[in-house]
Amino acid sequence: MKNSVTSKISVILPVYNVEKYVKEAIDSILHQTISDFEIIVIDDCSSDRTVAVIEDIDDVRIKLYRKKENKGLIDSLNWGFELASGEYIARMDGDDISVLNRFEKQLSVLEQNPDIILCGSWIQHFGASEDLVKHKEHHNKIATRMLLHCSLSFCTSMFRREILVPYRFDETKKHVEDYDFLSRVVWAGKLYNIQEVLYQYRVHEMQVSTIHKEIQIQGDLPIKLFLFKKTGYDATKYNDGLIAKMLLLNQPISIKEFDLFLKWIKELILLNSKSKVYPQKELENVLKRIKRTLLFSLYFKETAIGITKQWRWKALLKLPINDALYVLKLKTREISKAIVKT
Repeated sequence: MKNSVTSKISVILPVYNVEKYVKEAIDSILHQTISDFEIIVIDDCSSDRTVAVIEDIDDVRIKLYRKKENKGLIDSLNWGFELASGEYIARMDGDDISVLNRFEKQLSVLEQNPDIILCGSWIQHFGASEDLVKHKEHHNKIATRMLLHCSLSFCTSMFRREILVPYRFDETKKHVEDYDFLSRVVWAGKLYNIQEVLYQYRVHEMQVSTIHKEIQIQGDLPIKLFLFKKTGYDATKYNDGLIAKMLLLNQPISIKEFDLFLKWIKELILLNSKSKVYPQKELENVLKRIKRTLLFSLYFKETAIGITKQWRWKALLKLPINDALYVLKLKTREISKAIVKT
């Protein structure tokens, strides 16, 4: 049952065995520069002192919900969507930290721009990594780069409850639920990333992203295919197996398949120039990156399966002149470095 008194923002905070970090996470919310929010904490049957730590924090804005059985993060998020009553929802993880003016800045963006349905930010890793993730600012680049990877960190986001809650999270997308969710809501309105760090992401060895990295790579594929198919290409001619094989490079590739993949890229550019599903320039940049990454792997990495010198020469003849020159330029540079070393 939702609260009779509605807060401006509902913060959804799923937790599971984060006793070391959860107080710091909640404190970073409680000390925000705006205070009109509720914190919906959903515990997924923690076996450590996570619940006890939360119960020791004295603040009426904290609403703790304890699940009767461990059902995972996706179940917690969907339950959080049901419990949330605020006009906006903010996401937060139990081992991370929100910068103290995060909510104020995101709320300002959303209230001043009614066409923006979700607002994220840059993200600073800390702990086992110190990476700084600078997500693109505007919707066009965010949407098009979804073809490469999840181009917005959902844990940093604040969004309009009424628009996004009906989408819910897909129980079959375990470990890639954020990417899947965003790949669907990106068509419902504009997404935006504030160009500064408003979220600090703790990196440690027990995180899902660390433990299940290979599963995530495999899980990303159907999401990318869903997004590519928005252009309307012939999925019988350019079947899912072909596209997956070329993106993963985990199986031998024939010259015929290589040539067909190059034609697929040209087809996407042509179709999109008519349908305008993605901004044309951005799509061409993304497809160029995909092609160049593929070529680098095929010509300069020994991990590519079944790729011989003979295969490389035959494939070179299939390439557009600019891509062939790219390969030859890199090959010349590689030979020059080898000569210098000797």
